[in-house]
Amino acid sequence: MSKETLWRPLDIAKAAAARRGAHQVVLAGSGTEFLFFIANKDGRQEGYRIPKTPEFNTANNRGVSARDLQLQEMALADWATSNGIPSAEPLDFFEQHGYPVLVLEVVEDDGSVLDSSALGAVMSRMHEKPVPSLALVAQNGSSIHSRIVERLVQRYDVLGEDTELPSLPPNREMIGSLEKYLGQPRLTHLDLRRQNVRVRNGQPESIFDWSNALVAAPEVELARVQEYAAIAENGLNYEDFCAGYAHQDAGAMNDSPAWPILRLDTAVMLAVVFSSVAPNKDLRTMFLGRVRELVSQL
Repeated sequence: MSKETLWRPLDIAKAAAARRGAHQVVLAGSGTEFLFFIANKDGRQEGYRIPKTPEFNTANNRGVSARDLQLQEMALADWATSNGIPSAEPLDFFEQHGYPVLVLEVVEDDGSVLDSSALGAVMSRMHEKPVPSLALVAQNGSSIHSRIVERLVQRYDVLGEDTELPSLPPNREMIGSLEKYLGQPRLTHLDLRRQNVRVRNGQPESIFDWSNALVAAPEVELARVQEYAAIAENGLNYEDFCAGYAHQDAGAMNDSPAWPILRLDTAVMLAVVFSSVAPNKDLRTMFLGRVRELVSQL
């Protein structure tokens, strides 16, 4: 990443640390939309989650407010810790030089391989919890079935601008299938991968980056994990994840007419990511193939 890209967030992180009486600021992680810095305060570490820009405008997220995502991250991190789901405790939130800064507890990570079965068990517990009363950014105020199809079609159109793709079924048909076959809505994370989990001895100690969260059927989570597992660096094993999620017969979902739609939702999103947001020729080709395969199953 260029110094130009890092300079302003680093400046903000240093100002945030000074505001809180902390020092020794270092960059600890970088994602598509946020940077994470760590500083020392009173002999302990604390983290600063800082957006790269006050508003995000990518092929997958247009006109999304960084402040809204930060407030959602804080609320869901608090909800998770209150409900026995591993997460970092939110410590503070404030505006710094026009950027929303979220201060979080730093959870150590020993670099071990994530136990996908343990992660599946955590998600199983989470999907049993009462849904938090919170307007989620990715939900965009829509019913979940309409929202999934709406964003699928929008992203599919983006892919179709420079790639020949088969036609999708009518929106009404896909929405009807989701309404008929999906289970009861629960809080879903929808960005589960090794990069978003702090791990010790293989066990998930903190799940973070709730930007994609939706109140949706658990099948939506499982379908996303299945597609994510095809990317080696995501550190997921879908079969192990389902084994940890064992009280729900995840395997039976493969026969649902809604299943290809849910997997397509993720495959299209990833094809867009690897086409423009984080270009990767091999992964773009792989997920374009997945997109065509899944459309043929609709």
